[in-house]
Amino acid sequence: MTQQIIILFGIQARDYHADDTDKLLKAHCDASAGSPNTFTFPKGAGSRARYEVQVKFELADFATALNTPDAVVIYEGHSRYGQGPAFGPAGIGEMPDAKKFPINPWGVHYRMGYDAADTKCIADLVQHSTQPAEFDLPAAGPSTFLSRGLSDAAARARDVKSKADCLTPGAWREFNTCQPGHAGARTARGDTPLNNRHFYAQIPEAQRYEFMTAVAAGAADLNKSTLAGKLLVMGSCSSHVHYFGPLDRRRQAVKSDCKFILTSQLCYADLATDVLTQVLIKGVDPTTPDGMKKLAKALNGADGSGLVGLY
Repeated sequence: MTQQIIILFGIQARDYHADDTDKLLKAHCDASAGSPNTFTFPKGAGSRARYEVQVKFELADFATALNTPDAVVIYEGHSRYGQGPAFGPAGIGEMPDAKKFPINPWGVHYRMGYDAADTKCIADLVQHSTQPAEFDLPAAGPSTFLSRGLSDAAARARDVKSKADCLTPGAWREFNTCQPGHAGARTARGDTPLNNRHFYAQIPEAQRYEFMTAVAAGAADLNKSTLAGKLLVMGSCSSHVHYFGPLDRRRQAVKSDCKFILTSQLCYADLATDVLTQVLIKGVDPTTPDGMKKLAKALNGADGSGLVGLY
């Protein structure tokens, strides 16, 4: 039986690493004549191929991949601070032109996270000109599904709310009142992403201050998934921090046996190509418990892999 491997490149990642994956596949596989970006391994095996590798670039393809029975799924791209994987055409800049992209692809996600994501205001919302819905952090209650870090931030915001002012650490502060210069700043797309928004932390960074806010995220898309595959590899920054909780919750809800290889730190390695190297060239079976352990160990040895773990 031919094992399916589905590789999905998110926004920008397709520009950085898809060519390397393509070169490896063309060197070791046959291209399928009637199916673009589909390859079979080994060469010349035809219907007896051991692996079929598909390369995809669309959000809908990610949803389909997670519902593909017994598939090995590899996502390479941004975590978006837990807002969810984002996809887009090749050559997308940090702030896409508003005329070419009326709907900003940086703000469209596969939702698979906690109820809220802790997001950088300058390096994310302003840099990409996105305007996600704000999450009312002090209003978070016992039933709110938050990461540990954001749950702690919510508790601090509640504690200081009654005496909060612009100089109170941990308070849920208004940009309009406490940082009016940032609140009114307009991006090249014509947006004011920090207007009427709040922040719970102010962090000194290099030559500026950064601000942390909470935005609505959730797992609306993941909660439609059967997680029917055998393995999901998330080649994105801090994917364990952002997504393990929701993934594990869904895995238990649908009684899935899917395993996850996730990162705990910044990830800038080309994990898609690294996985294929281990599987196609070195013969590691990514569908067995022993093979998954070997794969995680090998990925951990790659520079910039982000401290990979098998869960």
